[in-house]
Amino acid sequence: MRLSYATAVELGLKKGKIDFPNYTAYLMIGEKCLFNCAYCAQARKAESNADLLSRIKWPEISLETFKSIFIPTKFKRICVQVVSSLDYWNELNELLSLLKETEIPISVSIRPRNIEEVRTLFKKYNVDRVGMAIDVANKELFSKIRGGRYEVYENMLINASNDFPNRITTHIIVGLGETDENIIEFLLKMKKFKILVSLFSFTPIKGTRFENLLPPSLSRYRKIQIAREIILQHDVEKTDFLFDSNGNLQKLPEVKVDMEEAKKTSGCPWCTRPFYNEKPTEEPYNIPIPRHINL
Repeated sequence: MRLSYATAVELGLKKGKIDFPNYTAYLMIGEKCLFNCAYCAQARKAESNADLLSRIKWPEISLETFKSIFIPTKFKRICVQVVSSLDYWNELNELLSLLKETEIPISVSIRPRNIEEVRTLFKKYNVDRVGMAIDVANKELFSKIRGGRYEVYENMLINASNDFPNRITTHIIVGLGETDENIIEFLLKMKKFKILVSLFSFTPIKGTRFENLLPPSLSRYRKIQIAREIILQHDVEKTDFLFDSNGNLQKLPEVKVDMEEAKKTSGCPWCTRPFYNEKPTEEPYNIPIPRHINL
């Protein structure tokens, strides 16, 4: 298994300085995914370093060592990132059996093979939230960039949320060729099914198919963050947004919005996800501070 670098620092496994509260322990199981997403360092054909997920380094650690150094009182949540390797389900079950002894809420981010895996996570291990990433908010691009049929994954998301309302999260990556209109439509649809949407900005990673693709501008990403906040907090429809002929968002609904909250990392309660999308020297796409609505 692996830990995110910030988590490893918090537990004394690595030396470093954390300039912000790191409330979530980020863990990863599996390596070299069976799938071949064009943007992912863990993709089947990616030539990226094996310790990368996005631009974050994830130091390796044995389950035994983790058990001996993990201090639950340091964290408010545990987030398990699952790479769909050959033996991911056995590895995940082994880790969750260990974590079941803690009383910290657990999130699992996974590309499940079927709805039964999701039900097992909730019922057997009492997981608090399950994240099932869509990533690509455009049906035509989805099969080319991520692989598989978009409808299959969206239907699984909706079915999971019907079984476990307000406990399912999904993720989209801004900057994969989708339009603003695609994203707004997706955000509105997911809200109707009680699914929380977390935003990422595309980050080019060396060794991936998309290593030369540029990330979205910060201004575009901010616009999408504000739109997400409006949709989250207000009863709005697509007709309240204005798009040009290319699907670019031109005007937002005229409602009250907390701009500082909109810029914070979106995700499960206590999520900070530090520097997933940017270097520490740059203005962050996602401010690594937990959102008030999640506290």
